[in-house]
Order: sequence, then structure tokens, then C-alpha cells
Amino acid sequence: MPVAKSAPGFRGWALPVSVITAGLIVASATWFWSGMTVVRAPSINLDGLHLSYGPKDFPAALMLANNAVALGEERVAYRGQDWLNQEVYARALMGRARLAPSFDDLATAGRALAKGKAAAIAGSGPMLTDAVYNLTVHRLAPISADLAVVEHAAVPADPGDLAEAKALRGDVAFFRGDYAKAIGLYRASAQISNGPGTLFRIAQWQKKTGRFDDAMASFAQAAAINDRRTPQFMANVYLQSGVVDLERGNWPAAETWFRKADRMFPGYWLTEAHLVQMWALRGHLAQAAQGYRRIIARSPQPDVIDALAALYRAQGNGTATRQWAARSQPIWAKRLQQLPEAAYTHALEHELVLGDPATALSLARQNMAARPYGDSITMLGWALLANNRPAEARNLIEALNRTEWRTAQQYVALSQAYAMLGDGDRSDAAREAALTINPRAFDPAAPLIWFGHH
Repeated sequence: MPVAKSAPGFRGWALPVSVITAGLIVASATWFWSGMTVVRAPSINLDGLHLSYGPKDFPAALMLANNAVALGEERVAYRGQDWLNQEVYARALMGRARLAPSFDDLATAGRALAKGKAAAIAGSGPMLTDAVYNLTVHRLAPISADLAVVEHAAVPADPGDLAEAKALRGDVAFFRGDYAKAIGLYRASAQISNGPGTLFRIAQWQKKTGRFDDAMASFAQAAAINDRRTPQFMANVYLQSGVVDLERGNWPAAETWFRKADRMFPGYWLTEAHLVQMWALRGHLAQAAQGYRRIIARSPQPDVIDALAALYRAQGNGTATRQWAARSQPIWAKRLQQLPEAAYTHALEHELVLGDPATALSLARQNMAARPYGDSITMLGWALLANNRPAEARNLIEALNRTEWRTAQQYVALSQAYAMLGDGDRSDAAREAALTINPRAFDPAAPLIWFGHH
């Protein structure tokens, strides 16, 4: 029989966003959830770290982003033939899209960069920005050609740009599943210019290979060396620290981080969504539903809409589940049309949990073709299970296990595959492997984890 869409542990893996911090200390309080003692929540010692500048909250940051886009529009209207104007406009659009995800902004940024590249003479142009853009929209193929121009320009790039180019090559290797090459390139980038961005990448690599403490240490170092700490930067530090604790099953510590992020940079919908999710994990489902509704009223992101639909599904409210899932579905359809590679991951999750398993499998295969790395492999495994193809899922995950990738989710999926195949011993062994990484991997509430992944 097909695996249930709400199989414990389906939700809850995590992937890069940005930043993390310095001076980890241990909080004095020990948390208890559902009678389970968990490790003490680490905190960040901000002694000696100062905030340099920057907007104090999300509305102020969004206003600045809107102003930057408006200025970019003026520049391209005045001299659109100058590739630098197109690059500045594209960067403004990408910056706003990072704050308030908009595929309209991303698609417009892509068109601006295409115009800029067409207008530039050979060996010049917005190539590094274009490489970042392609990584953002999950298009790996064009990145190498962009970086070749940066690395072999007639006027040598500065060390910071060369380091970023090296790190971007590491990103391509990471998302293609070559984890050894990725970490080598990240370390080579750090040798050129050891900035926070490279350390964030190293931390994410460490997190996805099961080295949680190392990841925290790398995030801490990244914050310590950053001399331009804004409230938004530090909020990302806290947010990503919480994601690490989600991955290793320390839910109370994760919630502590998310609260810090919310205090540091108030009004940010993504932080608020992470916090609301923690209410759901603590069993406050009605409060969580209200929280998601408040976020949707201000920022109707389809991820939040799907989280609300999944919450109603967990409560057995089929009518509300269908109503909210129907609201996000056309948004995913439009995004798949605009920038398919960038939409595959979340659109397939929508179908897998709230929609059609066959459609989810099709999207999972396309997602895997675009970025054949651990998260895509694990999600394809879940899609295969949802379509009653456990042998294929088993083979896929067993192959992943022969790499350095180590997340609880891959073993949860493998345990389910062996269970469906009637192999109880191997199912139990995979279950134990998952619990070693994340003691809450099979918690009945785990399917409510919608944020802090990918």
C-alpha cells in the first residue's frame, strides 16, 4: 500500500539560507517537552559584537528595497544600454525577492541581466551577478561560463570576487552531489578571502553531513569576522541556528533561536512562520492556525498557506485543508511556469502532502535532474514511496547513504521503504540511524515542520 502522505518525519529537512554567529555559550535552563529532557539550548554571546547599521525591522528593510528597485528602474529607463545599470537593477530586484519572495521580481531580474550581458563587450558584463542569479533560481548549467569570464577577465577581479567565484563553483559541486569537491572549493575560497559567505557555505555543508557542532562553530566564526553586522544579518544568524537545532531534534532550543531572531529584526514573515510552527509542535494548533492566518494576511506566501493547510489536515479538517491548498495551488502553477527549477522543490511538496502523488513524482524527477543532491534525492524517495514504489526508493536512498550526506530524513525514508517491502530488520536499523541523528525524527508532530528546510 502507498505510504501515507503524513508519514512521520516527511517534513523537516533543512538547507542553505545565509548566516550564523559568534561566542556560543550554554543557557542555564533545561527544557522539557512531552516529558523528554533535551540538551540545553545554546545561546550566542554578543559581547564584543556590535550592530553597524541597517534597518531595524522588516518594514524598514522592505522600504529600502523598494527604493532601490525604483532607483534601478530609473537608471535603466535613462540608459538601459549600459550593462552596469541593468546589473544594479537586477541586484535590487534580487534583494527585494530575498526579503519578500517574488518570482515576478526574479523573472524581471533575469531579463535585466540578459540585457546587460548582451550589451557588454567580450570579457566584461554582470557575470558574477548572473552566476549568483542562476544559483538563486536553481539553474546550475550556465554558472560555469559566467565564472570563467570573471576568473579570466582582462582586468583581474579583486580577491573578494575571485573568492566568491570559487565558492560558487563549490555550490555547483554541492548541488550536483559532489560533496568532497564542494568542501574543497569552499576551503580554497576561504584561502583567497575568508568572508562570512564562504563560512556560511561551509557550515551548511557540515550540517548536511551530520556535523552539527562543527556547523555551529563555523556560523559563529562567520559572525565574528563580519564587521558589518546589521539587525537583518543577526536575525539570520539566529534563524539559521534554530534550523540546525530543528535538524538535530532540539525543538526547544530552536524556538529560543527563533524568538531571538524575531526580537532582533521584528516583522519578518519568515521568522514569524518559524515561530508559529513551534507553537504547532507544542500542540497549540488553534494558536498556530491563527498565527499563520495573520502572516498570510500581510504576506500571502504559498509556503505559509501550505503550512496552514497541513495544520488543518493534521486536525482532520478536510474542508479547510482543501480550501487553503486550493489557494496556494495556482501560485505554484504560475511559479512553475515562470522559473520552473526554482519552484520544483516546494511545488512538489505541495503535491506530495496536499495534492496528487503522481504529479509530485513528476516534479521530484525534474527537481532531481536540476539539482541531484541529497535533499532532492530524499524528496524523490518520498515521492516514490507515495506512489507505491518502495524498491526504487530503497535503491535511491541506499546509494545516497554511500556518500557523505547524513540527515535523519534519508533514514526515515529508508525505514519506510524497507517496511513497505516487508523487511522489518532493515527497517528497524534505518529507524535507529535516523534517531541517532535526530531523536525526534519519528515524533508524531514532525510532519508539522514546514519551515527550516531547503
